[in-house]
Formats: sequence, C-alpha cells, structure tokens
Amino acid sequence: MDLSLAANHLSSICIDHVLPTHTGAFVHTEPISTRNGDPRVRQLASLPGRDGHVYLSFGSEIDVAMTMPAESPGAGRGKAVLYQFLRQTPPEVTDRAVLRPLSPAGMTLGEIAARADAAGLPVEIRRSDLAEPRPGETPVAAARLLGFTATMELTTIADADVLWVAPLRHWAPGAYTGADPEVLDTVLSVPYPVARMVFDGDNGVQLGLPPALVQHLYGAPLAALGRQLGAADLPDTPAQRIGGYGDLLAALAQPGSRGFVQVETAAGISSVFLAMHGESGLAFLDPATGSAASFPPVPVRIGLHQVEGAGDLAGWLSEIGGRQVAPVAPVATRTINRSSRMHAVPIGDGTRALDVIGGPGALKGPLLAEITTAAAEVEAPVVLIATDRPGAAPTQRQLYDLEWTLLQHQRNVQAGGAAPIVVIRGDSPQVISHLLDRYDFAVVQQPSGAQGRPGGGLRLNLENPWVGRSADGAQLSAPVRAITGDFLRSVAGNRPAQAKQVSVDETVADFLSTPLEDVPAVKSMLAEHGSSLKALASQIGTLGVQKDMFAAWEAILRIDGRRDTELAGAAFGYLGAGAEPERKQKALSFVPSLIGKAPEARGEGFADLIDLTKGPLDDGASRALLSAIQLGIEGGSMEQIKHEIYQHSRYLPETGRTDWIRELRGLMQRRPEHSTLFEQVAVFVETCP
Repeated sequence: MDLSLAANHLSSICIDHVLPTHTGAFVHTEPISTRNGDPRVRQLASLPGRDGHVYLSFGSEIDVAMTMPAESPGAGRGKAVLYQFLRQTPPEVTDRAVLRPLSPAGMTLGEIAARADAAGLPVEIRRSDLAEPRPGETPVAAARLLGFTATMELTTIADADVLWVAPLRHWAPGAYTGADPEVLDTVLSVPYPVARMVFDGDNGVQLGLPPALVQHLYGAPLAALGRQLGAADLPDTPAQRIGGYGDLLAALAQPGSRGFVQVETAAGISSVFLAMHGESGLAFLDPATGSAASFPPVPVRIGLHQVEGAGDLAGWLSEIGGRQVAPVAPVATRTINRSSRMHAVPIGDGTRALDVIGGPGALKGPLLAEITTAAAEVEAPVVLIATDRPGAAPTQRQLYDLEWTLLQHQRNVQAGGAAPIVVIRGDSPQVISHLLDRYDFAVVQQPSGAQGRPGGGLRLNLENPWVGRSADGAQLSAPVRAITGDFLRSVAGNRPAQAKQVSVDETVADFLSTPLEDVPAVKSMLAEHGSSLKALASQIGTLGVQKDMFAAWEAILRIDGRRDTELAGAAFGYLGAGAEPERKQKALSFVPSLIGKAPEARGEGFADLIDLTKGPLDDGASRALLSAIQLGIEGGSMEQIKHEIYQHSRYLPETGRTDWIRELRGLMQRRPEHSTLFEQVAVFVETCP
C-alpha cells in the first residue's frame, strides 16, 4: 500500500484506541494486551490490497455497536470511538478507505451492507466467507457492489473472488473540495484509485475521480460543449450491456479506455455521460454541467459504447459537436452578480447563462437540458429554482440567493432590460410564493404531482402540464407538456408591463449588488462612496426584503465608519477567505483582540462580526460560535451557551466539527483566562445533535 493514516491524522484520538498497521489502522476499545495479541489483526494486514487505498478494521465492541440501535445498552462506547475516529480522519483519507471486518466468516451480504451503511465506508468480504441470506433479509442492490480477483484486480461481480459493498451514503463525499490548485495538481500527478464508488444521498453516485479533481482537470474543456448529451450523440456500434457500477469500473479499468455511458432509471429517465481513463485516473464527465457525472442510485440499465483510440478531451468534444442554438443578443444593462453557491449553466453560444439556485443534484436530468435549450431562444433571463425535491422548501441560504438575484433583475427592468422568468419544479412552496409576491416577474411551474428523479436531478412528469402565471396568480399562457422557447416567449410577452421599483439611491443599490466576497470591489465602493453610503444607510431598511438580507452590508458600513483598522482587517479577511475551511480559520481570529476591548467596543465588534455571517453568506456555524463566546464573556449561563450552539446544529455537520474544535483550542492558548469557556463551547459543538 502506498497510502496510510499518518500520525497527525490521529492526534485528537486517544492512542489507546488506534493501532497503526502498514496498510491503514485497527481501531478498537480492547486493552492493549488484547489488541497486540490478536492474530486476526496481523492476518488482515497481510491480505493483498489495492494501491492507493487505506484498509481499516474495527475491534469487536465497535463492530457489534455499528449495527445496534443508538439507544441499545453497550452501543455507546463503541459508536463513540468509531465516529470520533471518522470525524478526525480527513475526507481525502476516508475517500480511499475500505473496512475489513475482523471476523468476516459466516456473514451474509446484507450484514456486510449494514456495516457499510453504519460506518459510511465500503466493506470488503471474500466470497468464500459469505453465508447464505437469512430468511427475510433484504437483497443488496447490484449497483452497490465492486468485484475483484484473488489478487485484487478489478473484475465483474460474476467472476469476483472478493467483493466490496458500498454504503448508501458515504461518510465524506466531498474529498478535495476547496483544496488549493497546487494540492490538486499534486494529487493528480499519480493515478487516482479506479475502484471508487461514492453514494451521496440525493446528489447521486460518484464514480472514479472525485468531483473536485474532475473540475480541476477537465472543467475548462468541458465548458466548450455546454450541452447535455443524448441518444443522438451515441456511436452507431451496439452498446455493451453492463450489470452494475462495479462492472462499469472494471470495463474501463485499463488506462486509455474511453467511451459513452448511457444509464436509465425505472422511471424511464435516460442520461448519457463520457468516461475517460487518463494518466490521472478514470473520470466520468457530464458536459451539461461542465463537471463530474452524477449517476442515479438505482439504475435499471447501463450501456457502454467504448471508443477506440487515444485522444484528449478537447478533441473528443470537438468531434461530438452538437446543435448550437443561435444566441439572443442580451440587452445592455447591468451585470447580474451571482452568489458563489449559484450555478450558471451556459446557454446558446456560452455568452449567456441559466441561473440555477439549488444543490449539485439539480444539475442533471433531461429537464435541465430542456430548459437550457428553451432559455437560449428567448431574450428574457431565466432563473431556475431547483430544490432537492420538487415542491420542497428551499434552504434559507437559497432564499437569500434568490432574492439577491431578483433584486438585481428588478433594477435591470427599471433600466429597460427584460424581466426574468422564474421556473419552479412542482408547486411553489409558501416561502417562495411570499418572496415572489414582492416582485412582478412571470413564474413557470408544474403544479401538483411533479416528481424528482431518484437520487436528485430534474425530471419531467408528463402527466402534469407546465403553466405560466403572473405575480398575482393570473394565468399567462395555455398549459403545455414541455418547456420550449415559444412557451417562454408567450409567458414573457403576456406579463403585465408595470414594474415595482427598487426605492433606494443608485449608489446604495450598486453597493448592495456588490458580492461581499469580492473584497477589492467592496473596498473600492467604500473608498469612492463611503460617506454617501453611510449617510444613506437607513434606506436599506425600506426595501422590504427578508430579515437580515443585507445585515452583512450594513455591518461593513458600521465597521468602516468606526475606523477600526484591526476590526476591518478581520472582517475583510473573513469575507475574502473563500472556501469554508479557510473561512473557519478567519471567523474566530479576531476574538482574542476583541475580548481585550472595553465592554461597549467589544459588544459592537461582536455584533458586527455576527452580522457578517448573515444574509446570502448564511454562515450559521461561525454565527453560533461567535454568539456563544459573546454570551460567555458577558456572563451568560452555560444553558444559554448550549442553546445557542444547539439551535445552529444544522450548520455544524459532524464531518466539519473537528476544525471548529481545533480553532477553539487555539483560542485557549491565546486567551488562557477564558479556557474554561472555550472548552465548554467545544464540548457543545462536539455533542450537539
């Protein structure tokens, strides 16, 4: 094995619970004398494996606890050690981790699958160790299996001596997200493990290279095609029928392999992706999104059209070509700034984009291709609200992103630009309806009965037609079965001409349209218009937008007005940090200095920093910790501090809590007189539900 768990990965775990091996680690709760004398540990470490993977095994207490209900007696300690270990292990390591049971003989495939689901990691079992299924045991879907020979070469499931069972939701599906380009280049300098199958809940299934690596390696050439692939793009040669995702990986295991992959679900949804096994590993690509392909969790049919001959991706995409819709000339109005979490899907010749507000799972499926094609044929900009499930309420962050976008569009309408068309899957959730009531844009929706494809993405339910409505609910067009350019033109043309006004000074509106993460642009606005902005700041409260929508912009004006260069430096450092790991480091960096200020200045500083986390940034984790620390400094009770952390638990996923605890321990060293407070906050972070 050429990758193992480094010692610093385990620094926060009691050393008595971890026994490093040359292939990975043995995690246990047994006494040292027991673990060192257990021959099964040495036997597992001596088994053949695949380069680039980390092999883990767990002691008996953890193994039993994994499949026990949380409230069962005896489950607590085993699960606590297991999940503490997984939380402390970087996602770049767990992405390559495989679990080998200590005593696999006699287990059924269903029991192996249960352990995989509990740990969030694939579990290995030799076919010779498998027992027959227990009566009533649920069969394990073939899509979750990978097969290997006795020497651990990838092969079909039918011919496999060794099986891996993938969990239905991987422990850490976001490996390398936010990593620096230099880090990604280093990772890609050696072939990434081919045997990678990561189920990511509603976001679908990742195969081969992780999405962050695919984006770094192939994002630029993928953008050239900018459309979804379909059956018309497939070669004339017959498809090779593939039994499951494991068999698909085996079929493309040789470097130099490439081809078209067509996958179909039980609902009849068909998707076509590209597969390319280059020097850095095997990648599955979706030109429609310009990123990694996301496969459905339960495919009913997989076809592979292998393509002969080597070639680079740019040349291959050029060969594929495809129909390009004649672009519509945009009106010369203000540029619409987008949140870093919004998805801009290129349309037409790539000079315009469809704005998608939703998770990564929204960026796949035939409906997206249908909307992008139609949007390219109309002058009006199109905004697609794509929550995880049709008709589901969006997150607060998505609501902020939506309103920030619509407010900018409203300014363009006042300047003579085309009004946007808002497209909603399913019935409009009440929170979206209330928000859209503040504007007068046309809405296209597919009411009552629209459904999401399994695993996320967009699908069209032909039993329910699309309708266009005005802001007051009046129907703007006859119902249709599919979204076309003609349909969108009809909806836009029948929209009432009146436009609600953005009733603030133009300078204030320009400032509120500036992304806070664009620190140079914000500083430029303050340098040129700072005095006017502060004098007109009260206008922001007259916009009638969501609570805290522009709290961060108001905080920046207050900070600039105080001329506190140290606080301003901390604020801009936080806003400009970009990726979440860096933002975590910046969020608490100014706390030690803030604690030393006079009570009034300290309270104002905390209020400003807390407000920076509100609005479109919606950084609830930083907000929770700053608020909890302020409460503690000002004499709040531990119950109040605990409540502050717990009410933000949705912003504190278990996989990210370790970083926050590390930052809090850093504060203990810088402000030891408050170490008890910081330690208690860390405990609440660790234990919040």
